[in-house]
Amino acid sequence: MSSEAEQRPTLIVGASGSLGTRLTTLLPGAVGSSRSGSPHEKMDITDPEQVSGVIGRLEPACVINTAAMTSVDGCERDPDAATRIHVDGTANLVSACESAGSRLIHLSTNYVFDGAEGPYAEEDSTHPLSVYGRTKLESEGIVHQGSCAGLVLRTAVFYGPEGERPNFVTWAIGELAQNKEIRVVTDEWANPTFVPDLAEAIHQLTAEGTEGVLHLAGPDYFTRYEMVMTCCDVLRLDRALVHPIQSADLGQDAARPPRAGLKTDAIRAIVGEVFRPFAENLQRLATDIGDVRTWATNRR
Repeated sequence: MSSEAEQRPTLIVGASGSLGTRLTTLLPGAVGSSRSGSPHEKMDITDPEQVSGVIGRLEPACVINTAAMTSVDGCERDPDAATRIHVDGTANLVSACESAGSRLIHLSTNYVFDGAEGPYAEEDSTHPLSVYGRTKLESEGIVHQGSCAGLVLRTAVFYGPEGERPNFVTWAIGELAQNKEIRVVTDEWANPTFVPDLAEAIHQLTAEGTEGVLHLAGPDYFTRYEMVMTCCDVLRLDRALVHPIQSADLGQDAARPPRAGLKTDAIRAIVGEVFRPFAENLQRLATDIGDVRTWATNRR
């Protein structure tokens, strides 16, 4: 990376989310942006003038897009909103990055696969089952077609203590810590991915010139039910509160890919063994949140 690029900031889009929060703290000189603004730069990625104005003024060496409509069922119910954020928003970022000479690192998802034959490598054929997956796949194509340097990072089931909203793992821990019964599916497999590990891998990639697609995810390949059972064992929560069910029993709006795990050989060759085992990361998470029952009572 040139000295000129080193003097230019990295812009974290979606800085109020769990990954964006971590990246903004981790990367030296990073600037965050969010729709709401303060304490970040105010930037709605669906507003092309706002996007071009912020990126044109900052001239970042790299833009990392973590912004997304994260509710899979919400995307299914409101495909226009999903398209505005994932497709139009990405197109706005690509256009602004082209003008500013910025590199774009764009976060995507394992839901671009149908889960019939996972886990998947980067070169495997995509076939999304939901609006969320389809619009994220379309956003990948926009990055690849742009003239700016672009890297798409697919990840899966990421979890950690930061951010505005709970994730699957912290939701389960929070409910169980309050002695609430939960239902968890036994027929959906993926790689749980710890946000600090994911952020560290992205941090390393900002110094690399890699383009194309990479899979970034944890080393374990579990069902959602197995994830929660591991949470119970590590954090000493009551296994009896967890009721195994099938995905069809939930009556969700969007179809979920059953075996949508990600193969991570390519990223390990670049950044090494950054991603640690799920049980080990749960211990790290437990240290971060302190007393789990107090945390569960006070969490947002």
